[in-house]
Amino acid sequence: MIRRPRSGWLLAAAAWSAALAAGPAPQTRWAAETPEVRIRLVARSPDQISGFYRARRLPEPAVEALRRACLVTVGIRNLGDRVLWLAPERWRFRTLAGREVERLSRAHWRRLWARLGVPAGARATFGWTLLPERRDLQPDEPVGGNLTLVPPAEPFVVEARFPTGRDGDGPPVVLRSPPLTCPEDAPA
Repeated sequence: MIRRPRSGWLLAAAAWSAALAAGPAPQTRWAAETPEVRIRLVARSPDQISGFYRARRLPEPAVEALRRACLVTVGIRNLGDRVLWLAPERWRFRTLAGREVERLSRAHWRRLWARLGVPAGARATFGWTLLPERRDLQPDEPVGGNLTLVPPAEPFVVEARFPTGRDGDGPPVVLRSPPLTCPEDAPA
């Protein structure tokens, strides 16, 4: 006697097959290490962002603006024996469909803070939390901070490019993340 599989089993098998075909599920964290560099990215939820910046006394309009951004905490260490350059303007953020994801620079935030009337002390506090716009990383030197992006509607990939050499004109070290996503807050 041949038994037919239960429909629930068929649905589970179909879902599993679809998941395998789609590739890895987007995640909110990624870490990688090469002989030259170690990198760690963590996308923060709106609740994490607001809790962090409220604790540092940023005004509520600034906190609400930050909640609407995709904030990614970055940690980097130069593991090699040559100078690496951190230059986020050379990094690429793209959706899986190839659409560019806009990085919100310090200049963007300065303009917004001026329009919202954010006090100078709160602006400075926020500035200290951002990843530098450009700096050298000497061997064994770490750096960290946050990047802010316009939240993409779909998963995205980060291509982190680190020029090398004394003046940053050497061949770059390039790392590419798996699909990442900006988390949303859990329903209340």
